[in-house]
Amino acid sequence: MALWRARMLHHFVLLRLKADITPQQTDAFINEAREVLGPIQGVQNLRVGFGLGVKSERSYPIALIMDFEDEAALEAYQVHPEHQRFVKEIVGPIQDDKQVYDYLC
Repeated sequence: MALWRARMLHHFVLLRLKADITPQQTDAFINEAREVLGPIQGVQNLRVGFGLGVKSERSYPIALIMDFEDEAALEAYQVHPEHQRFVKEIVGPIQDDKQVYDYLC
């Protein structure tokens, strides 16, 4: 019998934006996420998108999902200067809250 073995690490970031963020700012955020985060070494299959429009105090309308080969690749991404800049300069000013989940699948 074969043992289950993880094939990929999936990194989910769910964002709740500040109430005063405009649709144009949201679009700019998504475009910049694709341009800045996608090329970082180790990032595989970056997806960035909107929720289905359900608005509640518990919802997170923006999702960033990316895959990494393993935990070492995720750790290298976390400390990469472009990722650090993106979090500080782009995410920080517009985020109200975030949730981060990492799964091996």
